[in-house]
Amino acid sequence: MLLLVLSVVATCAHAQTDSLSREEKRLLDSMFKNDEFIKLFTKKNKSYVDLSVGMGNGIFSIKNNALNAGQAQTNKIYYTGTVAYFHKTGLAISATGFSASDDGNLQMYQYAVSPSYTYSDKKMAAGISYTRFIEGSDAGFDISPYKNDIYANGVYKKTWIQPGMAIGYSFGKQVEYYDSSFWFNPQPPAQPRIIHIRDTITTRLSSFSMSLSATHKWAFWELLSKKDGIQVQPTIMLNAGNQKWNTTHSSRLFNNFPRLATYLKRRFGDGSGSENFQLQSLGFAGNATYYFGKFYLQPKIYLDYYLPSTTENRLTSLFSVTAGFTIY
Repeated sequence: MLLLVLSVVATCAHAQTDSLSREEKRLLDSMFKNDEFIKLFTKKNKSYVDLSVGMGNGIFSIKNNALNAGQAQTNKIYYTGTVAYFHKTGLAISATGFSASDDGNLQMYQYAVSPSYTYSDKKMAAGISYTRFIEGSDAGFDISPYKNDIYANGVYKKTWIQPGMAIGYSFGKQVEYYDSSFWFNPQPPAQPRIIHIRDTITTRLSSFSMSLSATHKWAFWELLSKKDGIQVQPTIMLNAGNQKWNTTHSSRLFNNFPRLATYLKRRFGDGSGSENFQLQSLGFAGNATYYFGKFYLQPKIYLDYYLPSTTENRLTSLFSVTAGFTIY
């Protein structure tokens, strides 16, 4: 059966110069009608629950790789645990916990809840999702400053190379605290005293991204047994976007100590800023999913090459590995 599937794929890859014989068509139809494993992935209108755990080197967004590539720290391993429910109508909801090692201790530093909707037919597939990030334990490392993430994408499926487009909009705020103290020596007869400073630095930021993509998916069933199969999907993406931010300070001493105010503003920023909408990067995503019954293993890699002029490293490499179990 596997040889038959491979021969069909090879025939399609050569622009269908050879047609299937009547016997090959009969065997192929019989395979899809009777093989329970393949019917599991082709049957429509089925609700299911998905449980998964994963690890990777960077998470700013659950779905938007263009946003993930903008993070500063990719040499740290992050762990995720997800439970998701997919209804046969296309509606779905998932809950995810994010953890990482902090000074030798594993901290659950963030949670996410993500409702979504997916539509698919023979011509196209489209989906939209909203993710709300919730703070967990305090972490001594940088985490995503975005608290809200909206993502929508669509793919045209009728051509061998499938074109697609995705848009993402993320926004949130990051709050930092600056605490210090120093001796203040006023003019006599006033006495020297210690001045305590507590400055609250609030940065509000938003990011809009747009991606054009080209992809193709290969699927091979019954590799080692009648219950396994693999899907491989490479995708090339061209990413564009912009960012906006606003930083404010809150300290009662700012008006009395202008030099201190200038120092804090230089160190942490002040006022508003933005980047114009422009081409940002060329990306490559490689996804592979191996199925064995209701279990699956899914390694992913994403390479992002930054296009505008910069003195920093242009190439960002992200990876993740997810193992899951599906309950139908």
